[in-house]
Amino acid sequence: MTEQLFQRARANLKKYWGYDDFRPGQDEVVRSVLSGKPTLVLFPTGGGKSLCYQVPATVLDGVTLVISPLVALMQDQVFQLQQKGVPATFINSTISRTEVEQRLINARNGMYKLLYCAPERLETTIWQNMMGELSLSLIAVDEAHCISEWGHDFRPIYRRIPEMMGPVAGSIRWLALTATATPEVRGDIVTALDLKDPEIISRGFNRPNLQWWVIEEEQKKRRILEILKRATGSGLIYAGTRAGCEQLSEWLTKKGWHCEPYHAGLTSEQREDVQTRWIDGSLPLVAATNAFGMGIDKPDCRFVVHYDMSKSMEAYYQEAGRAGRDGAESYPILLVSQADLPAAKKAILDSWPDSRQLATAYNAICDHWNLASGSGMEEPQKVDIEQIQKRSGLPRRLCWAALRVLDQLGVLKLAQLEEPQVGIRFLLSGDSLGERLAAMAKPRKREFTDRLHRMLGPESHHKMVYMDERQMRNRLQISGKMLENGLKVLADEGILLHAMVRNEQMGRLLEPRYQKFSLTDKVILQHRDRLIKKLNYMIGYVQTKGCRSRYIRIYFGEQHVPQKCGKCDNCKKRNSRGVSPDDISKVAGLLKDGSLGFDALQERTHWGRAHLKSVLSSMMREEMISKVRDKGERYRIS
Repeated sequence: MTEQLFQRARANLKKYWGYDDFRPGQDEVVRSVLSGKPTLVLFPTGGGKSLCYQVPATVLDGVTLVISPLVALMQDQVFQLQQKGVPATFINSTISRTEVEQRLINARNGMYKLLYCAPERLETTIWQNMMGELSLSLIAVDEAHCISEWGHDFRPIYRRIPEMMGPVAGSIRWLALTATATPEVRGDIVTALDLKDPEIISRGFNRPNLQWWVIEEEQKKRRILEILKRATGSGLIYAGTRAGCEQLSEWLTKKGWHCEPYHAGLTSEQREDVQTRWIDGSLPLVAATNAFGMGIDKPDCRFVVHYDMSKSMEAYYQEAGRAGRDGAESYPILLVSQADLPAAKKAILDSWPDSRQLATAYNAICDHWNLASGSGMEEPQKVDIEQIQKRSGLPRRLCWAALRVLDQLGVLKLAQLEEPQVGIRFLLSGDSLGERLAAMAKPRKREFTDRLHRMLGPESHHKMVYMDERQMRNRLQISGKMLENGLKVLADEGILLHAMVRNEQMGRLLEPRYQKFSLTDKVILQHRDRLIKKLNYMIGYVQTKGCRSRYIRIYFGEQHVPQKCGKCDNCKKRNSRGVSPDDISKVAGLLKDGSLGFDALQERTHWGRAHLKSVLSSMMREEMISKVRDKGERYRIS
């Protein structure tokens, strides 16, 4: 039976995606999923993880639930699937409750093969009420590293996924996928999702076409210009802040390079325009925050420069790994100054509030949202940092830090609105609106008002109901300007109120408001210390004298990794000193039977003292050999 399903999956791969066969590893995953075995997938960035659940979804009965924290990514994937003829939809905070209910009804009626869902939506009343009516065949947990406290993007709600899936959890296929998971994180994923004897399929973390490079540089802008003069093709420059992206793109443009910024402060249309032009090659260079690149498939990105250092190896590997997805030689380059390393650690330590400050901020946030003790939240609300600062008396910087910490501890959930939202509230009762509709002389105006009312439902008479602007335009089949003008006319006539929300910081408590905030400093600082530990590994990558590819692969748990890749900056430096693999093999062969002194090695190799010292130094740096204590200058295999 599994083989028949697999052959159908291969046929659909050709039918919908145009590929003759799966990539290495993808076929193993698809076979494992179709056989019903719990499966954990560890593929590097650009390794084709999404096909591992999209293709099986086309042959399995029922609907595949894809749990993803990335709003922009799920919307992009749904759009691409719909373009290919695969029925799919998504549920996240950008759509109204009425629309969520309609999409779940459609899913229950078999209208979709894939249903993308943000993890927060699984605990809502409407999901819990309708979940049992859905014919689910597969649960795919994307970005599964978010489930682990040791992951670089820990999201506590991920740990509650099996609990939120309730009685259906034990009877459905499970698939977990990530591009960045250390052995600790892998174990955490398996345990938290309760994957019984899972099939773990890894393509490893080696990217042989990438030349990993770290450059110590105080004048980073000057060095970027040198890189761009030598580089070919398209590239990315990652900066840590929106302001940094704006400044870099403006400065590079003045220097004659066509560069544009990308960050969450831009409108969705602006971000989409930058992505589209970068992918098609008309925009060769983008200065971006780490929001750029998730799920964006551009095979021929030739270089990725990090102007600011990532805070973890996982984040750096994922961002830098967007270079060279087509397998051609490409360059991930990290620029660091002497001040960067201590500053990164200080930033974490200084931005972490203690228990008293966190309790003060928590109560200010709850008061800002008008939540009484024991009250919960169904929908996210706007985060007004000025109000929180005023209520708490804390500095603005500490208010933002408290919000981020509460998010990381799973107390609340922060989200940036990716798409502009239109909020509408009808001021007339249902009967009065019906009378006004009947009296409207212009058919187009009457149709616009009627369709808008049907779309938003009865609750729009009692409160402001929000919907994704693009979705609203698409359903009404009108342009943005027509929507804006139509709403203004109806507002002027007293029929409705409307509001446009763009790029707002939103938030929602994940549990009812505490009567007393009881998190201790030990709990609060525990996660901070994990971040410091991850930063220390990143600093170790910067400072290592060994092979950088080897450092990355060992960090992610690979075993039997070669001593050198021969391509990173450190390997190139060693090669430039004239130390060849043959030289290293010769010395290793002489030492295999026991230790030897420097003079004996020189006599047997017939090398000059300087060259022998260079070879021995190289081997000691790689921990291949060590000096024998108390016996002069003697060496042995480590």
